[in-house]
Amino acid sequence: MASASYVILIIGANRGIGFELASRLHRQGYTVFGTYRPQTRDDPSVRGLLRKCIKTLELDFIDEDSIIKASQEFGDQRLDVLINCAGVYHLWDHKPFTEQTAEDLIRHFKVNVVGPFLTAKHFLQNLMQSKHGRIINVSSDFASIADNTGGNACYRISKCALNQLTRTMAIDLGDVASNVHTLAVHPGFVATKMTGFEGKDDMEECMSNLVRLVQNFASDTHDTLPNGGYVRWNGERMEY
Repeated sequence: MASASYVILIIGANRGIGFELASRLHRQGYTVFGTYRPQTRDDPSVRGLLRKCIKTLELDFIDEDSIIKASQEFGDQRLDVLINCAGVYHLWDHKPFTEQTAEDLIRHFKVNVVGPFLTAKHFLQNLMQSKHGRIINVSSDFASIADNTGGNACYRISKCALNQLTRTMAIDLGDVASNVHTLAVHPGFVATKMTGFEGKDDMEECMSNLVRLVQNFASDTHDTLPNGGYVRWNGERMEY
């Protein structure tokens, strides 16, 4: 069982990295809530969450009303860690920049940036009830300007903006909720449905380290994870 009884909310928990995190953190003894989009309520992946006895909420990043409803259903209880894991990604590395549209970019921003902004906003009162409230935004190495190798412009740009959101929240929350810290995390390029089940990093290594990172960041003793920072799954700092 977990040494500290954290309450953790994972946005986008019925597939891929979100499901792995929800399952592993639940096994550690934490109270885990996982969200899924209303459109997928009959999907086998949602039944997978329920079979593990993980508490569920319906929430869609592009529908603020659904975020407000989820926060109301969550109630006024304490929230220790909010993990914004849901995102949109297309296998567009070979799609020319000139063939990507304004609608493509807007869609990526709505899901990858606006959604995490809104969940942080609407669950902030819950995070403020925690001794050490934490917001973890699942970013990507594609977000790095310093390490940009081109390709998939919409995803790169939106994840870069997510990093800026993470840093901005860290600074601004210092004035209104100094107990709430933020972190952007590259989870590794692992094989999930979103990546077409392709990936160069080992799922077990990345997820095991990512669980330890969540535990470390949630504690009051961590001294290596910077508030508003950008790190890999193993805690190694990355270049913006």
